[in-house]
Amino acid sequence: MSKVISGIVILLLVLVGGYFVDDGYKAKVDHLLHKDASASAVAASNGSSEWANPKTDTPAKSAAVQSGGTLANILSTGIVRVSAQNPSKPFYYSDNRGAAKGFNVDFMKALFAQSEFGTRQIKLDTSHDVDAYEKVPQQLLQGAAVDIAIDGLTFNDDDLKGVAYSIPYVKDFGYALIAKNNSSITSVDAANGKIIGVLKGDPDAMAFAKRTFPKSRIEELSDKADANGKWIVGFIDSNRVDAVVYDYPFAVAELEGTDMQFVAPKIAGSSIEYKIGVRAGDKDLLDALNSAIRKVTASDAYTEMLKTYFMSNKVAAARAAKGNEKVYVVVRGDTLSTIAQNQLGDRMRYSEIQIRNNLANPNFIVVGQKLVIPK
Repeated sequence: MSKVISGIVILLLVLVGGYFVDDGYKAKVDHLLHKDASASAVAASNGSSEWANPKTDTPAKSAAVQSGGTLANILSTGIVRVSAQNPSKPFYYSDNRGAAKGFNVDFMKALFAQSEFGTRQIKLDTSHDVDAYEKVPQQLLQGAAVDIAIDGLTFNDDDLKGVAYSIPYVKDFGYALIAKNNSSITSVDAANGKIIGVLKGDPDAMAFAKRTFPKSRIEELSDKADANGKWIVGFIDSNRVDAVVYDYPFAVAELEGTDMQFVAPKIAGSSIEYKIGVRAGDKDLLDALNSAIRKVTASDAYTEMLKTYFMSNKVAAARAAKGNEKVYVVVRGDTLSTIAQNQLGDRMRYSEIQIRNNLANPNFIVVGQKLVIPK
């Protein structure tokens, strides 16, 4: 995983109408937009200045939410208490010193640096991590132990009574099709009729796999990791399944160092959006989160953050142009939506270009890249 480069000065850059490509901006950052607009956005190498101290800050982080509500409590204590699954690479994990790392950590630093959360620096208390996905939002309902829940949460407001969710802070990814590098499965169509694995306990993934691969047998698989911290590779290598359908963002870390590849990093018809959970009564906090999410996700630095954590060299090359298809070379300032508008007459057809070119996310284009434009 790329290391975050420190010392980057970031001003608010709002990107209107798409995903901008700027080949001159390559810095990897974990901070966007200090509350003091004149200050530099400094990424601490170990996060020591960003974290609540479990010993000295215990009274603040364990206290019940004050009468003003959760947002008021965050602003008063200067601490936000976070529920997350550990490990859930590349979103969240602990390094060998026990420090919290990952996309969610970097994103939260940027999120709580926005003006919606006052003028003081908000520290992240990540001492409440859990070992299972479903426990992440459940902690919101267990007294006042945490303020927000953040993971690859795809729940809806009615899935767990008492928990409400923000607008997406990660979107435009989808379900990926994963197989061995030398497999006969070289496309989504080629996988239909094969044995397809999906994560156990994920009804959405099961339903999607059944629709997409109607001739296949769909097997539920446990994500209990092996000695190497992997689970997909074991099931495919043992011939339990021929391929696996899994959320692309989480599969990035899973495929590192294996002989697996993303046959299709985003299967047509799939769309995954990850949200932040709060207690249903915390409307002020939810409004503040939604406003801050819009700011952060509209910045150049957010795009670079996505690329840092989620671009993979395990994605199979797209098929060459054929028939009436043509090739377009990306230029400075392009977005996938503007390319779709200029080449196909409809900016909303960007997803067709994304899937045709095996792009995991519309942000993953660079100047000089050759894109096949579908008919």
